[in-house]
Amino acid sequence: MFGGKKFINLKIIIISQYFWPENFRINQLSSELVKKGNQVTVLTGLPNYPEGQIYKSFKENKKDFQYYKGVRVIRVPLIARRKNKIFLLLNYISFTISSCTLGLLKIINEEFDIIFVFQTSPVFIGITSTLISYIKKIPQVLWVLDLWPESLEAVNILNKKWQLKILRILVNFIYAKSSIILCQSKSFIKEINKQNINKRKLLYFPSWSDSEFLVKQKEYAAEIIIKRNFFTIIFAGNIGEAQDFPSIIEAFKIISINKIRNIRLIVIGEGSMKDWLIKEVKLNKLNHIIEIHKKYPLKRMPSFFKHADALLVSLTNKKLFSMTIPGKIQSYLAAGIPIIAMINGEAAEIIKTANAGKVCNAGDYKKLAKNIESLSKESKLKLKRYGLNGKLYTKKMFNKKKLINKLNRLLLSLKRDNHY
Repeated sequence: MFGGKKFINLKIIIISQYFWPENFRINQLSSELVKKGNQVTVLTGLPNYPEGQIYKSFKENKKDFQYYKGVRVIRVPLIARRKNKIFLLLNYISFTISSCTLGLLKIINEEFDIIFVFQTSPVFIGITSTLISYIKKIPQVLWVLDLWPESLEAVNILNKKWQLKILRILVNFIYAKSSIILCQSKSFIKEINKQNINKRKLLYFPSWSDSEFLVKQKEYAAEIIIKRNFFTIIFAGNIGEAQDFPSIIEAFKIISINKIRNIRLIVIGEGSMKDWLIKEVKLNKLNHIIEIHKKYPLKRMPSFFKHADALLVSLTNKKLFSMTIPGKIQSYLAAGIPIIAMINGEAAEIIKTANAGKVCNAGDYKKLAKNIESLSKESKLKLKRYGLNGKLYTKKMFNKKKLINKLNRLLLSLKRDNHY
């Protein structure tokens, strides 16, 4: 029986372009819903994020990726995103076409109670969910983690008014056809509400802290050299345009000019700006204070964080990003390590409210450099206090168990009230 349960509360189909072995919170969410006694099926694409190529392990043995912790996985073909904007667009479009055709054919004879949509980029996934919702006559719940078309405008993929207007019409159509719209930040609720969307549909549902970071780690990652007299800052995650690495480079140029040699930044991850970052570090002779490493599995990250005296998060100075709570905020808070943030808006307020570190405005690299230098001189007791504050805050505000219990109750009530 699905998920090892004799009684099934809900039959849920999750639509997500990204899924295990790609690292997204939808992996945890789907498996937790199975534990609640639900039958969960995920319709997704071929794993290719963030490297941009279909995973070798998947190509070698596709059968190993048909189930994930009780979740059945249905995959449809797509064009790998590679590392340029043309292929990224083709990646989005190909998944939409595949999921609306092959995906639909694979589930056409199955019954479901609810469609749950993991809506990061692209919003085109809502086309698939809306089509299935219409054909199956079941409600859809949209979890909005990325605002469109604002996100495309923010990273300069689209900037013509007519293009943005067409996308806005599509987005509003998807919103209108959704029974519930879950928003990853309170700012998202305000922004979506401007589109004359029924306010009763809009609910705040943030990401949670990864449980891996709540477990105390004993071992240091062997890939990082232990330097006892250094103040070590770690950045972990996507290395893209949104993360504003040009400003981070400028901040560390100041630190280098000031001849502060006991501070280092360790960058762990992949992304479209990684090659640029490697070249800039070399060009500006920052190799002695900036180290760049490949991406590692989530379960390994606590051993890397064991090296950290502080964790760095940054986003560019764009309106959209001031409304966004990056998923790493919750993980950083849960890790119990001070946060250094160069960020605006709701995410900045969370760190300030938690008193979990030092914050400066997005793009203010001079202040970032000052904050780094200042934090490096703080006592161990003060640093420990920052970390503890963050840990306590995330347990209160971003508790995975409480959030998923809340979602499960919502989905059950939606089934009972379904008058599609």
